[in-house]
Amino acid sequence: MIIEAQRYGLHPDDLDYIMQMLEKGRVGIIPTDSVYAFCCLPNKKNAVETICRLKKIDPKDAMFSIVCKDLSEASAFFGQWDTPVFRILNRNLPGPVTFIMNTGSQVPSYLKNRRKTLGLRIPDHLVVTALMEKMSIPLMVGSVENPEDPELYFNDTDDIVRGYEKQVSFIVLDEGSRQEASTVVDMTSGGPEIIRQSRHIVEL
Repeated sequence: MIIEAQRYGLHPDDLDYIMQMLEKGRVGIIPTDSVYAFCCLPNKKNAVETICRLKKIDPKDAMFSIVCKDLSEASAFFGQWDTPVFRILNRNLPGPVTFIMNTGSQVPSYLKNRRKTLGLRIPDHLVVTALMEKMSIPLMVGSVENPEDPELYFNDTDDIVRGYEKQVSFIVLDEGSRQEASTVVDMTSGGPEIIRQSRHIVEL
């Protein structure tokens, strides 16, 4: 199903449909404040495996992110962070930043890569905000790369529809979104380390 984003986020009927699909363990594609992303519920193992197949990656090599409403919700998925780390997260989220963090003990093994890390995201996008307000748990996401060049992302929504309409349960299109990868900050080895810089400057 192709869904058009509204200026306020999502139409209530579309939001209900997406929630039903996610609860059934289905996979969809949504816009974020960086790039389009595959999404599913993190407690649906089959859906996580489906995203791995779509991205053609081994789950143990995956770098997925958990989208949370706020840092309080995120704390259940990650190892305990100290005050300096919290302040960095709080200064930069919500926004187009992915913080790579060590996973907490409650995270299912199938979500952990070989490094036992996950990305933390709180995107500043109305579609994501609408979803998170409706959800009782976080959302798992993985970026939709161009299969012809994994370093590139789809700038034409028609390409996304052609490539994935028959492989996912829904695609939310936001024609006004700008496709650029998030800034990535590794927080797993002491101090923050920027490993990918986008247009968004992180305050460390």
